[in-house]
Amino acid sequence: MPITSTLDILRDARSRRYGVGAYNILSLDQAAAIIRLSNELHAPVLITIPAVLEKYVSFADLGTITRAIAANVSIPVGLHLSHGKDIATMQRCINAGFTSVMIDGSSLSFEENVKLTREASDLCHKHGVACEGELGAVGSTSGEVKSTMTDPEEARRYVEATDIDIFAISIGNAHGFYKGIPKLDFERFRQIKDALKLKENVFFTLHGGTGISSDDLKKLIAEGCPKICIYTEMCGVGKEKAFDYLARHPEYSGTTDVPELFKAVISGFLDVVKFDIEIFGSANKSSGLNVSDSQINPQLIEEIVKSVIKKLDLNK
Repeated sequence: MPITSTLDILRDARSRRYGVGAYNILSLDQAAAIIRLSNELHAPVLITIPAVLEKYVSFADLGTITRAIAANVSIPVGLHLSHGKDIATMQRCINAGFTSVMIDGSSLSFEENVKLTREASDLCHKHGVACEGELGAVGSTSGEVKSTMTDPEEARRYVEATDIDIFAISIGNAHGFYKGIPKLDFERFRQIKDALKLKENVFFTLHGGTGISSDDLKKLIAEGCPKICIYTEMCGVGKEKAFDYLARHPEYSGTTDVPELFKAVISGFLDVVKFDIEIFGSANKSSGLNVSDSQINPQLIEEIVKSVIKKLDLNK
């Protein structure tokens, strides 16, 4: 089916109490592989790229590839930017056909965060794209997680002032591998939900899903957080698969057999995705999703097509 509005995907997930994996990718072939596996399992999916990886993966190419593959599968596929830091980055993603983008002003003061996020939100909504914002830094596991948690009252003020669609919260989660066993603060999450009870059109997302127990993830999804971000675990398993391949193939030359090493890394990514789809309860959920075109901007689609034609030089 055509690429799907991120908000349509999250709306259905929250309504039917399943989670949608927002899987970070490092290459175009990883995006394709994750979409195809999700299609086999009939699970809606969000392909996600962190802004820091733009130097490795072109946003325009990722948009083109994702749309092409999405058109040939039967599941809803969204395309999301994670942790963008400036408006110019937002604009490049919008031009590339992303269905949602995140502006991360969590390192700024509350007032500066609101100002930046509101500017990003206005830009996104002008183009029919969902905007994600963050309050309370989802930092690194090397730091003190508790000190960066989202304050419920600030959350209310932030969401009202920015008009965001997706809200990244910090309730004990962090990026990277946890040193101990992470513990989500569910009471804080309930307080945040209560503070935003008049904002039912805002969807929660959890960053730093790696290492959080399956029970906690299931509980969080059941309590109303449909978007779960996964990255570190995929990289870790991908690395293990690469080392295992090299150990089993001492004849590896690093020439024509390089694709086999790449394939081993991707198989690690897919092992994690398959496991998470089971935990999130998203398998076999694609058929019941009611997709609208409310977030698909026809003018934007036309601009993307023209850009692709120009890039491929099809007019000659």
